[in-house]
Order: sequence, then C-alpha cells, then structure tokens
Amino acid sequence: MTTHRTYPSGFTLIEVLVSVSIFAIVMLVATGAVFTIVESNKKTHTLKSVMTNLNFALESMARDMRVGSNYRCDGVGDCPSGGTTFIYKANRDVDGDGFYNIGDGNDQIEYSVSGGRLMKRVYSNGLPAIPITASEIQITSMKFYLYGSPALDNRQPKVLITIQGYAGTGQTRSDFNIQTTVSQRSIDS
Repeated sequence: MTTHRTYPSGFTLIEVLVSVSIFAIVMLVATGAVFTIVESNKKTHTLKSVMTNLNFALESMARDMRVGSNYRCDGVGDCPSGGTTFIYKANRDVDGDGFYNIGDGNDQIEYSVSGGRLMKRVYSNGLPAIPITASEIQITSMKFYLYGSPALDNRQPKVLITIQGYAGTGQTRSDFNIQTTVSQRSIDS
C-alpha cells in the first residue's frame, strides 16, 4: 500500500493581495487619525498659550486699575458707547521719579491697542508704550466701557473691557472673545 502525503496548500496570490490591501487601508486610516490628533494638540497648545498670556495681561491690568483713580476713556470721563483708550491715575509711583502726588499729571497709566497688540504707557517717564501681549496674539478689537467716573457722583466707577482677536495661523488659528469687568475699590466721592 502506498500512502500519499498531502501538504496543505499556501495562500493564493489573490488572498495575499486582498490581505495586503486591507492592511494598507487600515494603516492609512490610522496614520490619518494620528496626524489629526497631532494637529489638534498643536491648536490646543496655541489656545492655551494665548489664554495664559491674555489672562496674565488682563489680570495685571485689572489689579492696577482697581486701586487707581481718575478713570478716563478716550481722554474724557464715561464712555458708555465704548472707547479705544483707557487712562487712570495709579495709586503709587509708576514713572520711576521717586515721587507720588495724587494731584499731578504724572504716574498715570494708559492702555490701548496698536499693531494688534495690547499696549501699556506710563505717563511722564519719557518711554513709549510697550506691548504686554505676545506677538503670536493678534487683537482685532478692544473696547473700554466706562461708567461712574465723574467725581462726587457717589457711584463706584467700573469699566467693562471687551477683547476680540486670534492666535496662530492657518489650521492652528484660534479665535477668542474675552470680556471682563473691573470696578474701582473706592467710591470716587
């Protein structure tokens, strides 16, 4: 009796091509997902950087404004329709001359936007306004709405600040709209 051994046959060419095609499609989808995750991570990092920088700038502004006095919007008092420049008298020597007098024009601080950046100017120190936001942040609009600034009106002055802008470019661009209210600590009576 003769026995024949049978060996299992291998894969056919069509089976191999189908398997490789399915594997390639799965890898293509997975790679696309990884690139999407990396791009989302970049956008998230950009937005976090923007929010940290803006938060620091606004908190610094608000802290100084709360203890300041003689609020003015666009060079005058109240501006319920919004102004682009905000000036106030600081509560300490900020111009570096070593003197502080509540009645003089020195030791005033001005905030405005120039070239898409939030600017801070200290009066009488002879220096130009300096940017207090990062260059990656572009501010397209900033308004100050001031209420209760006239002296002896028995109202606590407060200012509403609105900022619109963006950070990043192209796919990583993130738009933002921020609003905050700052009130003076004392009534300007």
